[in-house]
Amino acid sequence: MFADRARILVAAGSGGDGASSFRREAHVPRGGPDGGDGGRGGDVVLVSEAGMTTLIEFRRKRHFRAAHGGRGAGRRAHGRSAPQIRLGVPPGTVVRSEDGEWIGELLEPGQELVVARGGRGGRGNTHFASATHQAPRHFEKGDRGQERWIELELKLIAAIGLVGPPNAGKSTLLAALTAATPRIGSYPFTTTSPNLGVIELDEERTAVIADVPGLIEGANEGHGLGHEFLRHVDRTRVLVGVVDGADEHAAESWQAVAEELRLHDPKLLERPLRLVVTKLDLPDVAARWPELRARIGGAWGNPIGVSAHDGTGLETLRVELGRALDEADEQVALEPEPQEMLVHRFDPLDEGWQVAPEGEALRISGRRIETAANRTDFTNEESRDRFQRLLERLGIDAELRRLGAEGGTMVRIGQSELEWGDEE
Repeated sequence: MFADRARILVAAGSGGDGASSFRREAHVPRGGPDGGDGGRGGDVVLVSEAGMTTLIEFRRKRHFRAAHGGRGAGRRAHGRSAPQIRLGVPPGTVVRSEDGEWIGELLEPGQELVVARGGRGGRGNTHFASATHQAPRHFEKGDRGQERWIELELKLIAAIGLVGPPNAGKSTLLAALTAATPRIGSYPFTTTSPNLGVIELDEERTAVIADVPGLIEGANEGHGLGHEFLRHVDRTRVLVGVVDGADEHAAESWQAVAEELRLHDPKLLERPLRLVVTKLDLPDVAARWPELRARIGGAWGNPIGVSAHDGTGLETLRVELGRALDEADEQVALEPEPQEMLVHRFDPLDEGWQVAPEGEALRISGRRIETAANRTDFTNEESRDRFQRLLERLGIDAELRRLGAEGGTMVRIGQSELEWGDEE
């Protein structure tokens, strides 16, 4: 089965906690803090691998979790950082978040994309010693690793794409031009998944050619089988319109396909395109060939008559495909080079915060305060006091009181749930 979509859960590892430790050695009566930092959690990384052509592996397994970082220890020992999880995907994979936001794409073999970043390790108590506080017991917990569902979508990378209505002879033509062996039948919608082959254009040049399942009117809106594969022509440099010479309405069938391509992406029809009329070995098609050439050509140029069975026109087609690829290269050369753009990202919650009722509790939100809460061990008295001072310094303590916080009020910060204690 051809699998070109997948939905998977990627969970990076959390960072290890820092250590709260003090130097304990003979003849060192006042050993200072020596707690080491926690290790970083493992990332989840997608890697584009040559030779992979489908996302079938992600139908068998959908959840991928990296290991957590190791905890820090005494003698300033750092916790071990966890290894990455590296997942192989085919070249041409597009990655989006669960809500459709674009994350990235992998086009060339060897490209990598971090889709879930591991949490930073917490700092040990050595970082919090000062001239006035020489024996801190405070340490930081490690940050949580990213966890999210992502959508993988494969867009085949082929230089040439065969497009046309069902049963036009695309698969037969692909088999005649390449060493591919697609399943071929005498009924519509034989092809239910794209087929790939390598065509020899001349003694020195080859190109990847793809047979896209038949398109019918309304394909861009979800009609027929071809709509699922329209995206596979997005990256083709040259299009080959394949028309059934035995179809009495061949011209109208091609116009319908061209319209579906235009509705999917108007720029597709600006690419080099060659029209091919198949089944020229049939006597009635051969007899009608001059009329077909006049009717189907027009704005699309002179069509090429071929027969996959007796080889008629195949060499002419190879030459034309080579010229079309040269035209595609010239188009790319004329296009202005994209300028690098520096993107400044502004997160309004980075330094800000807000407090709002949430049922019978109060919810504190804001990146800085939520990160601080996640790093705080609330069983550690010194850490609790440090967090309370941060609330006071940021003005959150006063806002909680203004909203009616008193002894016993539940306060939620990120994934932490705390009971407010009024010590006045």
